[in-house]
Amino acid sequence: MATSKPVHVSPAQAQDHLSPALRNNIYSALLSSNGIRNMEGTLEHEMQASGWTANLKAYITHLLRSGECTTVAEIKTRVHEKILQDKLGLDGEPEKSNGVTNGVGRVNGHKEADAYDLTIPENAIREGVKVVRMELEKVCEITVPGDSR
Repeated sequence: MATSKPVHVSPAQAQDHLSPALRNNIYSALLSSNGIRNMEGTLEHEMQASGWTANLKAYITHLLRSGECTTVAEIKTRVHEKILQDKLGLDGEPEKSNGVTNGVGRVNGHKEADAYDLTIPENAIREGVKVVRMELEKVCEITVPGDSR
C-alpha cells in the first residue's frame, strides 16, 4: 500500500473493531514503512531510560532465584499481576512500606517483590502514543472532530 493513497478511517471505525482487511492493510503499510520498528524503538528507549527494563529484569531474577516461579508462563502471569498491582497503587504510586520489619522477614506484611516498581512510566506512554500516531498518520488519514491538526 503506497503512502500516496492513504486509508481513510473514521473516528467510529477507530473505536470499533477494524475489519481484518483494513487491519491487514494498515499493518502491511506500517511494516513496509518501518513504522513498527520506529514504534518498538521509541518504546524500548523510553522504558530503558526510565529504568523500567532494569526493574523488570531484577524482578524476574528475584522470582526465579526465590523459587516463586519456575516456568515462563508463571513469570508472565506474575509480571502481569505486578504491573497491574503497581498501576492501581494509591495516587498512581506503587504501594510502599515504611521499612519497619514485622519479625518474619517481611516488611509490614509486604513481600520483598514490592521493592520492584513495574509501573509503566508516564513518559513512555506519552512518547509511545506520540510515535504511534505519527506513524499511523504516515499510512492513514486520521480525522478527529474538533482536532485542529
